[in-house]
Amino acid sequence: MPKLGSHRVLAVFRRAPLLVWRRVRRNWWLDRTCIIFLVTIGIVFGLSYYFMNVMANVASKRSKLIEDALGTRYTLPDVFFEFIGAVELLWMTDMFDALMFVPTALLVAWHERPWRVVSRLLLAWGLASLIRITTVAITSVPDPRPSCQYVEGNVFTAFTLHRCGDAIYSGHTLIFVVCAMVWTSFAPKNIVGRVLTTCAWALCVAGSLIVIANRAHYTIDVLLAWYIAPGAWYTVAWFWYWQVTKKGRLLRIEFPVEVGRHRDADSREMCQRRRVQLGLTSDGVPYDPVAMYLNALQDSEMTPPRQSVEFGEKGGSAESSDLLELPDSSCAVDVGVGNLSRDHALP
Repeated sequence: MPKLGSHRVLAVFRRAPLLVWRRVRRNWWLDRTCIIFLVTIGIVFGLSYYFMNVMANVASKRSKLIEDALGTRYTLPDVFFEFIGAVELLWMTDMFDALMFVPTALLVAWHERPWRVVSRLLLAWGLASLIRITTVAITSVPDPRPSCQYVEGNVFTAFTLHRCGDAIYSGHTLIFVVCAMVWTSFAPKNIVGRVLTTCAWALCVAGSLIVIANRAHYTIDVLLAWYIAPGAWYTVAWFWYWQVTKKGRLLRIEFPVEVGRHRDADSREMCQRRRVQLGLTSDGVPYDPVAMYLNALQDSEMTPPRQSVEFGEKGGSAESSDLLELPDSSCAVDVGVGNLSRDHALP
């Protein structure tokens, strides 16, 4: 028996590369349009992150003007500073970034639609970064951490973590919340996924408190990140649904296996129901059920026979041409599901 068990383990290890390759081919393979789209949003995200760093350097130089004017370093009053003691453990803020980002990357790698998750993540993160570009250097505030260092070099080339003046709003908290939003939207819909999502939000809260305890940001900076990150996430989700999903665009990103299929366990009936709700054919082409019905009426050449209809005692007759002509029953629209059938179902 032990010998048989070892053979099974070896067989699994031999098949593992093939299974991984099949999954990559099925879920990660892209066409030319999708590659161009991903490269574009990657460039936009990189530019937004770079200019956010530039503006943070500008904020650091402007923050020094406050110290020069006062002759000393000054910290603004903060309610949470009064209840949370100060610590000098800045490495923990970066550690929480890793604790949030690494599991999120693993979730993306194992997801059935990985490029869709990557696209939504980069777009939401990039949008929030663009917002931060407009806030970090507009209003200069004294840094909450007396031991911070000012940027002395060129603002376009210097890159420093935890610099002075890099306040409004918290970039670390932005990463925490965006990663937690990924878990909320794309984690498995089972007990394991719910537990992991709860853990992600718990880490998000703990990381935010660590940022405040290290005096890396004021509480208002952390709260703004909590407000802006979900707003950016759901703005991108709304745009994605109406401009990508409903219009059948970027199919290799949106539906890498089959149009309407979200997970491998979805049945064919569920996929068909999603296609009907989205107004897409099996090839991902949008259609209008009403327009298809009107076209079917125009194509039908069935004319009811001309018949006389007797009206009883008073006499008289009416021909069928005087009555309302209705199309043949072979053309019907199922209004309940928005499906069109003319002696056959939609693909």
